[in-house]
Amino acid sequence: MQLKDILTPNEIDEYHRQWKNFKGRYKLNSPYNTHSGMPVISEVYQFPSKTLFKARVFQEKLRGFNPYFIANECHSPFWHSLHYLIVAEQLYHASSNLLRDNSKLFGKDPDIKLKIRKPTFWTVHRAGISVELILESLRKSKDYFVERGNFTIYSDKESEILANVTALAFWQERAYIKEIKAIKAGDKEATSRLIRKTERQDVWQKRLYNPRTNLPDKDFLIAQLKQGKIPESELHDFFSFWDMPK
Repeated sequence: MQLKDILTPNEIDEYHRQWKNFKGRYKLNSPYNTHSGMPVISEVYQFPSKTLFKARVFQEKLRGFNPYFIANECHSPFWHSLHYLIVAEQLYHASSNLLRDNSKLFGKDPDIKLKIRKPTFWTVHRAGISVELILESLRKSKDYFVERGNFTIYSDKESEILANVTALAFWQERAYIKEIKAIKAGDKEATSRLIRKTERQDVWQKRLYNPRTNLPDKDFLIAQLKQGKIPESELHDFFSFWDMPK
């Protein structure tokens, strides 16, 4: 899917104009929005009334990921295939976060296709690399939904396409959300299951490279659940590996 499939010629001109004037492209995005401890994209621009998104790539940040794990930065003069996937995934999370709360969902990617049209050099294209996403909704039921992300990586200076990534994503509610709903529906075993999940999440939180220091207290959450209460906002925060937006 391309721009011409969702925008008129006049809208395409307006899209390019708005992107050029978008000040957020000079601001690094957050770990929470990108679902990454190493954000490499800017804040996200969205074209009005369309699931069309764009962000700038901070190449100096991205090069810090060395896929061969032999240096502090990628020693190759151009992007590895993993760099394209990192950029696409971060834009996908940050863009879809503008549409919904992704912290309550988990997604699986069963089909990813990458087409590199020409190498993306770290130095030659330093003037500006951007990544664009056209998001398609394919299927939805009460239990899951399916989306396709159509990504294009551009050299802003030359206005040329460097690569395309296409990915399908299947999304479902996270297990703790299902347990909260089960408790509300009267499932007598759901509270015990959610307590066990809370205890397990506490273990995972402590295994992070940089464990969060502002987590809701695990014992408080469990005590509330045992009293028949559901501290939902605190549970949402507790089950997130990233600091919640203020």
